[in-house]
Amino acid sequence: MGSVKKLIHIDMDAFFAQIEQRDHPEYKNKPLIVGGPLNRGVISTASYEAREYGLYSGMPLSRAKKLCPKGIYIPVNMEKYLRESEKIKEIFFQFTPLVESIGCDEAFLDVTGCRKLFGDELEIAKKIKGRIYEKTNLTSSAGIGPNKFLAKLASSIGKPNGFTVLENTEEVLRKIQLMPVSYLWGVGKVTENELKSMGIETIGDLASTPLAVIEEKFGETGRIIHKMANGIDSRQVEPDREPESIGREVTFSKDVDDYGTLRSTLLLLSQKIYRNLRTKKYKCRVITLKVRYSDFKTITIRKTLKRHTSSIFEIYRTATALLEHLDLKRKKIRLIGIYAGNLKSVSILEGHLFYPDESKDENLALAIDKISEKFGEGKLTIAKLVK
Repeated sequence: MGSVKKLIHIDMDAFFAQIEQRDHPEYKNKPLIVGGPLNRGVISTASYEAREYGLYSGMPLSRAKKLCPKGIYIPVNMEKYLRESEKIKEIFFQFTPLVESIGCDEAFLDVTGCRKLFGDELEIAKKIKGRIYEKTNLTSSAGIGPNKFLAKLASSIGKPNGFTVLENTEEVLRKIQLMPVSYLWGVGKVTENELKSMGIETIGDLASTPLAVIEEKFGETGRIIHKMANGIDSRQVEPDREPESIGREVTFSKDVDDYGTLRSTLLLLSQKIYRNLRTKKYKCRVITLKVRYSDFKTITIRKTLKRHTSSIFEIYRTATALLEHLDLKRKKIRLIGIYAGNLKSVSILEGHLFYPDESKDENLALAIDKISEKFGEGKLTIAKLVK
């Protein structure tokens, strides 16, 4: 028999909204909604004050505006949020190499073998929460359990700024089975409604329903959520792998068919991707242009470069060249995005004897990046790239 796993789930509290409330004191204790564009996008994050109006992530902003007309609505600043996310991930790795990130605002940590170095899992979770607050002035919720399901459920129970432990005991399981089935990981609005139509309202209802019935209705997902309802979750913490791609996209407030506007947008997206590649120390070799037309048809076209790069110039030139293949006479564009793929670590590439030097491009792009961070994006552009 192996030792019982000790897993911690850290979830940042209303991450995007909390960052904005930290940076803008006038937003504190007010319903703040991060997302956009206002009439066409969805909520990325709603502050806890906004959630009291029934708002949640993924809700169309047009509906949110009706439910919470006096809320504060601001656009997503993904670059700022990713910078905070990187600081938080650095803290995780100070305690264990077994870190599995879920998006940019939550992660699982396996601290089973870390007691001698840092204390038990309770001490480690407290230290992590403390260091996150010390480093970023942001609160987080920690959940501790012997498996992923119980650890994640524990962190959600205590929000915001919570600290909860759930052991896999009969007493704990009885209490969990009284909770709504929506507390199960993987049960969204659609699945919840389908379960309710079957008379399944609570986790206990699901646990006592024959597996064959659930599996017939939901397939593999049904088998997983049925096991969770019974406190069973054998999934391991899978350490973070290199991402397949890094991308940025934007939905326009109005459909666009003007090449000048599209090129300017691509330049801004290229700068964001360059910044992310630099932060994560990657270079890319495949550039993909994503376009969604006004009729919601989405297409992607890509180009493989001769070598790996993180140059803002090459990313932009490639994206605009791909843009020339599109026919904007018949349909306007609703959304445009760039994705950098086939990523390789800078440390690996620099070990190649004949790998070309991009230091001049890097120095210029870095200068632009620093100015943008200080004065805001769009204040400085690159003349030789603008046609």
